Amino acid sequence: MSERSVGSRRRFLLGLAVGLPILGGGLLGRWQRALAAVPVRQIALHHRHTGESLRTVYFADGQYIEESLRSIDRLLRDWRTDEIIEIDPQVLDIAYLVQRQLGVSGPLEVLSGYRSPETNAMLRRRSRAVAANSLHMYGMAIDLRFPGVPLATAHKAALALEAGGVGYYPASDFLHLDSGPVRQWVQLGRVQSGRDGGMPKGFAPNRRKAARQRRLAAIKKRLAATRR
Repeated sequence: MSERSVGSRRRFLLGLAVGLPILGGGLLGRWQRALAAVPVRQIALHHRHTGESLRTVYFADGQYIEESLRSIDRLLRDWRTDEIIEIDPQVLDIAYLVQRQLGVSGPLEVLSGYRSPETNAMLRRRSRAVAANSLHMYGMAIDLRFPGVPLATAHKAALALEAGGVGYYPASDFLHLDSGPVRQWVQLGRVQSGRDGGMPKGFAPNRRKAARQRRLAAIKKRLAATRR
């Protein structure tokens, strides 16, 4: 994907993030008003599995910063396969707002960002707590811990935003955040389709199709490189 097409997608998502009714069902919901009040957004992340960390300003002067987003994309890659895709800026915004509401200044601990379909299938064989059509596969979800903050407190803060999906996993001590429709669930051993971290039926088919097309293009590019 060219820088121009990536930039166009980022700008499109920026338009969604600042006012279109894709989360919560209304124009300028609570989370969007909170974003509008913050002209500069910075996020700090530490990946538990790779040991990699970053602290970066990813939004300023009314736009997402491409260089910062690419750095975040890399940190949130599928660490098992090293595959990278674009992470939806909206899920970054949701994580940022939760962090801001909690007053956490240190890095957020990442347990999972992007997952390739192969990785997701492997994890699902291990546990039915993994959604079959997980939003992790579309770069629209992140599993986090907020150091120094009880998980129950972070859970309440995330729910209060009324933005995207919030999954509460107390046994594993992490919070799932995604940029899908507003919904919530608690992990109690089994997941219910449409009430978990998966792609709800009928939700944003164009975004799902675009994500699959990007993955296919990346695979074709890798195959072409091996034949040279």
